[in-house]
Amino acid sequence: MTHTGIDGCPAGWIAISHCDGQLDWAIAASLDRLLPTLPTTGPIFIDMPIGLSSEGDRACDVAARHFLGSARRASIFSAPLRQLLDCINHQQANILSRTLQNKGLSIQSWHIVPKIRAVDAYLQQQAAAERRLREAHPEVAFQALAGAPLRYSKKDPEGLAERLEILGRCHDQARPLYENILTATKRRDVARDDIVDALCLALMPSGGRQLHSLPEVPPKDSTGLPMEICYFV
Repeated sequence: MTHTGIDGCPAGWIAISHCDGQLDWAIAASLDRLLPTLPTTGPIFIDMPIGLSSEGDRACDVAARHFLGSARRASIFSAPLRQLLDCINHQQANILSRTLQNKGLSIQSWHIVPKIRAVDAYLQQQAAAERRLREAHPEVAFQALAGAPLRYSKKDPEGLAERLEILGRCHDQARPLYENILTATKRRDVARDDIVDALCLALMPSGGRQLHSLPEVPPKDSTGLPMEICYFV
């Protein structure tokens, strides 16, 4: 089985695929350019909200915070309401969010709205049976791989080393691939943690782990997309 992980990056998107024991990677400015270059089989896990609530917090975000516990729960941003995708700036989105659910939209969440729009637009054009793109979250995936909460933030040197050690246990070429991508790209285009996160989503099924989701039975949004966060244990 082929598994691919995608993460957003300043240059657009970075994808890492794990196929027949081999690792490959690609970067593109848009999903339309990236997806045709990826393997044609197997699920694609992306660190981006899929399935958007129209009235409140998604159950998968709440479940993911509970799964991570107090140490890493802050890494789960609340996905914006579907209605906010039509807003043109953060001020408008923040006002609408307060009107609809009595709380504002963080600037961090607003900054990823263009990428959420891109993912949503792509999926809305696909028949349900053709949808290979599924939501995942690196911090949930890493904790599932480690079997325990991680000690450090991914932004800290210790956190980077901790995550690379976990990935090295999944695949002996994980660290060399990480170093190769670092050499081939600029940090203004791809951050270190973008590489690590995409690699984690590609490798999280390693070792015969089984697919699970938060929550176990994901609800669907108003367009039929599942509101879930996938992980493997």
